[in-house]
Amino acid sequence: MAAMPPRAAPAPDLTLSAGQLRTLLAIGGYRGDVIASWRRHLLPAGCRVMLQFGDQLARDGDGPTQVVIRCSLELNGDAARIGEVSYWQIRKVLPVTVDGERVQLALDADLLLGSAIRLDDVLAQGAAIVRHLKLLLSDARRTLSHLPVDDRTGEDTGPPVVRIEARFAADLAAGRSGLVAPEPGGPAPVRTTTRHLAIGMAACDCLADHVLPELAQAVRAVIAQARSTRALPDHHNLRTTTHPHSAAI
Repeated sequence: MAAMPPRAAPAPDLTLSAGQLRTLLAIGGYRGDVIASWRRHLLPAGCRVMLQFGDQLARDGDGPTQVVIRCSLELNGDAARIGEVSYWQIRKVLPVTVDGERVQLALDADLLLGSAIRLDDVLAQGAAIVRHLKLLLSDARRTLSHLPVDDRTGEDTGPPVVRIEARFAADLAAGRSGLVAPEPGGPAPVRTTTRHLAIGMAACDCLADHVLPELAQAVRAVIAQARSTRALPDHHNLRTTTHPHSAAI
C-alpha cells in the first residue's frame, strides 16, 4: 500500500501586525508613531471609535482655518483578553474648500491596538463598520443642518461641537451622534453662523466621503498583500515536491 503523503498543517491565521498597520497608514498618507506599548494589557472585545470636532478652530495669521478632528480608537479581536497592546498617535491634514475658503481638517487620532487581530475578521467586519459610521455622520450632518443660523452674532458665537461614539463587537454595533453641550449640564447650542455650519458639514462630508473609503481601500490592499506574501512560499513548496526528479527519489 502506498504511503499516504503527510497532511500539511493548517496555515496560521494572518493577523494585523505593526508593520502592516504602518503600510496601511502610508497608503493613505497618514503619519503614525508608536508612543508606548505594554506586554500585558486588557482591552475589551471589538472596536471602539470616538470622533469630536468643532471645539478646536484656529487660524494661523492669514493662513487657512484649521479644524481639529479628534479621534480615539480601540482595535481588538473578538474576545477581551490580556495581551500585547501598542499605543499609536496618527496624524493627517486634509485640505478642503468651504464656500470658497481654504480650510484644513487636522485628523488627530489616538489608537490602542491589540495583538492577534485576524485580518479575515477585519475584512469581514470592516464594511459593516464603515456603513455604520457613515450613518452616524449622516445623522450628525442632519443635526447640524437643523440648527438655526444667526450671522448677526459674528464670530462671538462658538461653533457647534459634534461628537460621535460607536462600539462594534462581533455582529453587534451600537453608536450615537449629537452636539456637545458648551457647559457641563447646559443645553446644546441653539444657533450658529453660516460659516460655522458650513465648516461642520464639510467635516462630516470629508470623513464620510473621503477618509472612510480611503481607509477601507487601504485595508483591502494590505490584506491582499499579506495573503499574496504568504501564498508565495506555499506555491514554491508545491512546485518542489511535485518536481519529476523528486518523485524518482
